[in-house]
Amino acid sequence: MHKYELSPYKNGTAVPAYLPLPRFLVSMDLSNDAKILYALLFDRAGISRENGYIEPDGRIRLYFTLEEAKEKLHRSRQVATRAFQELERNNLIVRRKQGLGRPAVITLNILSAKKGDSLHE
Repeated sequence: MHKYELSPYKNGTAVPAYLPLPRFLVSMDLSNDAKILYALLFDRAGISRENGYIEPDGRIRLYFTLEEAKEKLHRSRQVATRAFQELERNNLIVRRKQGLGRPAVITLNILSAKKGDSLHE
């Protein structure tokens, strides 16, 4: 069933690899697929930053294909496409097509708090 052994989470337990899910996503009117896709993209952006994939304006450039999204989400091509579209409609990502069968360049947008507001709600 699982590749891993399940055990209680206790003080001193090693934490497994995880995806960062920004709190602002929880209250947004997005499908869970779109939220998980954003978390996957956010994780990939960290790797891209480490590898120096940075635009001249400082934005982190990442590549994440529809096929990768399908595989990671364990969803159909149609569901993965809808998740990308939801993120674009909500201005959470910008995809720039390159053509010639090359993957789109993706940049993330992060919700930032206005002065005096908190994103920890």
